[in-house]
Amino acid sequence: MCRSAKLLINCVGPYYLWGRQVVEACLEGRTHYLDISGEPLFMEQMEADYNSRAVEEGLVVVSACGFDSIPADIGVRYAQLNFPGTLTAVESFLHPRVGQRGFSVHFPTFQCVVNGFSSRDRLIKFRRDRNLPRIPKMGRVLAPRGGVFREGGLFCAPFAGADRSVVMRTQRYLHEKEEGIPVQCGVYMSFQSTGLFIFLCCFGIIFLVLVSTSFGRKLLLRHPRIFTLGLVSREGATPDQIAQASFSITFKGYGYSGEVSGEPDRSITAEVSGPDPGYVSCSRFVCQAAYSVLKAGPRKVGVVTPGVALQTHDYIARLQTRGISFSHTIGDM
Repeated sequence: MCRSAKLLINCVGPYYLWGRQVVEACLEGRTHYLDISGEPLFMEQMEADYNSRAVEEGLVVVSACGFDSIPADIGVRYAQLNFPGTLTAVESFLHPRVGQRGFSVHFPTFQCVVNGFSSRDRLIKFRRDRNLPRIPKMGRVLAPRGGVFREGGLFCAPFAGADRSVVMRTQRYLHEKEEGIPVQCGVYMSFQSTGLFIFLCCFGIIFLVLVSTSFGRKLLLRHPRIFTLGLVSREGATPDQIAQASFSITFKGYGYSGEVSGEPDRSITAEVSGPDPGYVSCSRFVCQAAYSVLKAGPRKVGVVTPGVALQTHDYIARLQTRGISFSHTIGDM
């Protein structure tokens, strides 16, 4: 199958179970590979194991081409490219919106989340064994925010998804291969609804307790609806839930109009927004990524991130014609 195609989109997760075989088949068949994985360990293992071969074959192997983590990765690149000077730090705030019908997470997505949390120790060990050089922090150091805080009148908390892993892999590549100044990044979620915030806090506490043990993970996967307070189902979201859902990610960054030293003097606020993230926007992200690779050609080859592989201006232009909005404003510090 791979030999008969120019590009393959792999939407079958969990990728730690089924992804490696497809990547190998694509490299064997000289076929570009894209997926919608949000599993950092899988993505970083593929980079370590197959990057050299992909470069030799002139192919791209690009994970995280869905809602994980196109809006975050391309959003940071959008902010970099539109900043009048050198952008050195960005905080992103994901704001999910749901309608009166609520929302539901599909079980395969939940499997990937459970695996992601349960493989944290293996991910830490993998990174330690790989021993890559630290990404330098240029300009004013971005202070991490811990726990729950308020920003712009909204409740905020750290976002535990794959976004920061993907964004920082992009920034590492731009720094090491293209001598760019890397952007520091903090990744958060924000909630306008106090009720939704409290519900997700309760879910998060239950999830973290259960996912920390083998027995707890079995309970989560065997009885997802019960142990996620109805958040996860094997049926997935209903058409009404999908129609009423949307998202936005706000990027607040700072940098320098001239030399990168002392206190920053310019700021940027950028936003990426669109319809339902899990089905509608996700499919648009990955399909337009595939179209961009085939028509505009990859920006760089290898096992790389969306922010490295895609021709950013071409890709954003395609998304903007399909209901994904990008906007930004520039200010002084």
